[in-house]
Amino acid sequence: MKKIGIVVDNYKLDRFKKELGKAGLKDFDVVPFTEDTSTIKVNTPKDRIADVKRICQSVELHFKRSN
Repeated sequence: MKKIGIVVDNYKLDRFKKELGKAGLKDFDVVPFTEDTSTIKVNTPKDRIADVKRICQSVELHFKRSN
């Protein structure tokens, strides 16, 4: 198992949680990082690291398109 930290803006948290859940990655914690950001700590097998990367890219693309 690997622990991956993703620092995200708080307004993106719900989308990240939704996408991680859809991918079956339910072993994660959210902790505050700064006033406007949080860290999502995802515990995942080594072979699922690429899935987490894909989720990060897809969520970021979602928010870029909505601007």
